[in-house]
Amino acid sequence: MSRGAVRAVAALAERRVQQQQLPVLARSIVSKHRTINSAQIGRRFSSAANSHTQQQIRVERMTDFETVLDKSNQYARVPGRAVIEVSGQDASEFLQGIQCNHMPAIDQGGGGMLTAFLAPQGRMVADAFVYPKNAGVNFPHPVFLVEVDAQAKERVLKVMRFYKLRAKIEVRDATAEYDVWSVWGPGSMGLVGVAGQPISRVPRGSLVFKGEMAAAADVWFLDERAPGMGLRLVVGKTARLQLPAGFEQTDERQYTLRRILKGVPEGIDDFVPDVSVPLECNLDYMHGVHFSKGCYVGQELTIRTHHRGVVRKRIVPVVYGSAAGGDGLAIDRGFSQAPAPQTDIIRVAVPGELQRTRRVPPGRTGSGVFNAGLALMRLEHVEQSVGRAADGGVWFETIGAGGLRLRVWPWSPSWWPSA
Repeated sequence: MSRGAVRAVAALAERRVQQQQLPVLARSIVSKHRTINSAQIGRRFSSAANSHTQQQIRVERMTDFETVLDKSNQYARVPGRAVIEVSGQDASEFLQGIQCNHMPAIDQGGGGMLTAFLAPQGRMVADAFVYPKNAGVNFPHPVFLVEVDAQAKERVLKVMRFYKLRAKIEVRDATAEYDVWSVWGPGSMGLVGVAGQPISRVPRGSLVFKGEMAAAADVWFLDERAPGMGLRLVVGKTARLQLPAGFEQTDERQYTLRRILKGVPEGIDDFVPDVSVPLECNLDYMHGVHFSKGCYVGQELTIRTHHRGVVRKRIVPVVYGSAAGGDGLAIDRGFSQAPAPQTDIIRVAVPGELQRTRRVPPGRTGSGVFNAGLALMRLEHVEQSVGRAADGGVWFETIGAGGLRLRVWPWSPSWWPSA
């Protein structure tokens, strides 16, 4: 055999040995990589991941629902929202007079705020978020984004145009330009920083400081409606939401479920337009009403209710279940018989109690997802329901999809201030 042929045979043999060793080496690398992920990430998020993927979530107490989905870093698009842009030199003064929170708190930039638009009689037209638009060469400049329920957009636009008069402002529908996102989890507060301690994991080119605060997007709101709600961002539809590694995008229903289990109303499904008042919708508890500002549309009833200190009805979280039995301590993602918004909730007499009929039902349902929902209920009835839960007493029922009778288990959120 020639010397060249010997070298060719030797090279072929060497390649075959390498091909046999490569799969072993690859498996070793993959195994090691998985071990690192499991050690560093799996322990931190495994329990939280299970809670948002399993079909049923069980807790020991009703108030445990409020935090059961807070353990993982996630974000989701907020469904059913509309955005209105208000601009012009009188924009801040104009908005100060037609909604119930304090515009000077945000008119120099920074984060947004929760508020509501009211009818002259003090009844709810729409809950809303108002954000300063933190962009432009001459910032701060008078441009604000008003985020509302898409179902209430036309009504809010009508209110703004009615009160515009000679104000030097422009009002336009900007819904097609923006998406609203919610970001939550242990790492969500790392997206908000203070001056002098810049946010290291977020692109800093878009940061705008207001006093001592900065956030991960130009238009944002540190969501303090309830503990653990996270951060709310308004981002252009053509822009890419930039978040640190470790944040996982999830289904829109996950946001809705978290919001409901925390007892946070949002949108007109959760109240009756022109009937509900802001304090019944928990806007005072969620920092959505400023009680020291000057005159605004609907102020009289709001201030009178506040100073009287008597609010007999509020929106509370509820769990639905079969009228045949159950304990109200489980969320079933396969449940599809939830009642429509504004369905009456009735009180059911327990054995030995005389059935009473009321002209006004003790409660009405609001928004819902799976077998969780919100309901406007008399607080005395909520206390009675919680007090009798251990006795198995059936206190409330409603009618679900297809005429199905459902039990209703309400509770008062743990984050509410003490009476």
